[in-house]
Amino acid sequence: MKNSYWITIAAAALVVGLLLGYGIWGPNAARLPEVEKELTAAQAKIAETQKKTGDLESNLGKVANEKLNLEKENAELKEALEKAAKKKGR
Repeated sequence: MKNSYWITIAAAALVVGLLLGYGIWGPNAARLPEVEKELTAAQAKIAETQKKTGDLESNLGKVANEKLNLEKENAELKEALEKAAKKKGR
């Protein structure tokens, strides 16, 4: 009976100590400033890469539209040239 009493006291003291420590330092105590700096730098690089990717996709869309317009214009010019050649051949 004496042993279980001391075991209960020790377990309660451990729980109280853990709760008190967490209350004082909180979850931010586990983070190191160096790791925090590296995380911030990595997040900035990711954001920059995402922005550049978006810009490239936008430019790719513009280039594709220009290419389609040029191909359409080229086809129209060829058609007009063939019509002109047929008119001269008559």
